[in-house]
Amino acid sequence: MVYYCICVGCNNSSKSGHGVHCFPKDKGILRSWVQFVKVRRADFSASSVTAYSRICSAHFKEGDYHSGDAKMVSLGLKNKRTAKLIPTAVPSVHANHSAWPVQRLRDTVCRKREIATVNMKLVEVAVILHLVGSRWGKS
Repeated sequence: MVYYCICVGCNNSSKSGHGVHCFPKDKGILRSWVQFVKVRRADFSASSVTAYSRICSAHFKEGDYHSGDAKMVSLGLKNKRTAKLIPTAVPSVHANHSAWPVQRLRDTVCRKREIATVNMKLVEVAVILHLVGSRWGKS
């Protein structure tokens, strides 16, 4: 099965050769992982985590891996896909996607309201123009 990184703007997967890591079972560490994802994905919460949720190796520092694994990866003797995280590891590297603004759910709702208001005003103007036009045509 192919696992994809859930971080916003990250297209890495197990298929692309990146290590992908399951969310930890420890509640404290899990909270830290969720907070990391929430920085760029406001709607994410602990209840959003499923058995298929993964974060790829690009979001971890070398020190987050077992020392032997990290050294073997840096020497090219081991693939990063098979390197194991230390139990207390927390993702800390966000990809630089400054061109991708973080969209909040509230912003989306406000934008939909603005569009609905504009649409209502356009309908009102169309009705007025129709009424004025029909009066001019009858005179």
